[in-house]
Amino acid sequence: MNERPLRADARDNRARILAAARSAFESVGPEANLRDIARRAGVAQGTVHRHFPTKQALFSAIIAERLRELAGLARQLRAGQAGHAPGEAFIAFLTATVEHARHNRSLATAFEEADRDEDMQAAGREMSAELALLLEQAQAEGTIRDDIDLADIHAITAAVLAMDTHPAASSADRAKRIAIVLDGLRAGPDRRP
Repeated sequence: MNERPLRADARDNRARILAAARSAFESVGPEANLRDIARRAGVAQGTVHRHFPTKQALFSAIIAERLRELAGLARQLRAGQAGHAPGEAFIAFLTATVEHARHNRSLATAFEEADRDEDMQAAGREMSAELALLLEQAQAEGTIRDDIDLADIHAITAAVLAMDTHPAASSADRAKRIAIVLDGLRAGPDRRP
């Protein structure tokens, strides 16, 4: 089904609503209500409902937007725009992904519980495809182990995030744990399959 493009004012309202919702969900969590999001965006509550009929639709749109941002970051890193070699680019992307998810734990929880809509699934496929290309480049360079695949990376990322939920973990503890896991992905003479 082809949707009509949004008018400029409607696009602006949608962007403001998404930004306000991101802020609300990051600070309040999934309990943030649409009335508060409308207030933060400077729009009427009906405007929020026109763009996003349910809170779940709003969660899905935010998650799809975040996944596309991560796909864009992966493209930039893969193209060498950040000045990283392939192995460094791969590690930089995983670090950014973990940091992103850690700061958006309420969205990650909502994502796990969400009925993943078509847009969110498409954004997830786009991000996974970019991650796969980063992994291939890093493995071809010989800096990342060649015995891991995309499924391993998804499982490792989930494990790192699960480790991060320990209440006593300081930011230094978290950084150390992430570094240990990421070091395990690097290729080297003492790291054979």
